[in-house]
Amino acid sequence: MAITERRTVFATTGEGRTFLLRRYDPPGEPASYELSLYEDYLGPMPKELPLQGLPPEGFTAETEALEQVRRRHPEVTAFEDVRRGRHVAIDFVRALKVGSLEPLRPSMTSDELVDLLGVPEEVMSISRDASAVLWFYGAVQLYLEHGRLICLEIDDGVGVFTSLELTGWFLEPSTTRTELEEALRLRGITFTRKTHLEAQVLRVTGGFQFDFHAEVERIHALYWNHPLAVSG
Repeated sequence: MAITERRTVFATTGEGRTFLLRRYDPPGEPASYELSLYEDYLGPMPKELPLQGLPPEGFTAETEALEQVRRRHPEVTAFEDVRRGRHVAIDFVRALKVGSLEPLRPSMTSDELVDLLGVPEEVMSISRDASAVLWFYGAVQLYLEHGRLICLEIDDGVGVFTSLELTGWFLEPSTTRTELEEALRLRGITFTRKTHLEAQVLRVTGGFQFDFHAEVERIHALYWNHPLAVSG
């Protein structure tokens, strides 16, 4: 499922800090908005900073949150959709057959990723020592080290996409290993079974790997360019 409406906007202050305003739409509940402030948002060591004087429950309207920012930071004149007009559609089945997620490439820089996909909706620092971060574009997680792309991960078969869309996505949270093997065969995609940490994984040419929750053998994650999958 591709999300086309705007749900996350950002703005940069004169000091280079980044405001993020995210919209949440829980089923059966009214939309809410959460404002965050980061230092080095697109860098190797992003840090979330405290915000003073904000309601603990967030905001009920986008205009309310934006006005709060402008009162305290008058130099911030405009917020922009994080997607910045970008949309990259990759045929998922074809990618598995040819072993590539072009135009996504290993070792792309953070600047190249922003040029291609826009600004991530969320970032998460993984390790200060390794300068490792996760960038989130919908359900797609991009893992970067020292400002370069290492691998991609999508958890639990969730096909929620924003500026990076895998068209023809056929995974679901309920997909089992047996069902996935059958789906790959039906689409003419060659795979191999491997054992990792006493559990079976499926590997496809080009560094794709699927692993599963051990107890129920439902899909746990899809990885691309994962070091284990690349090394064989």
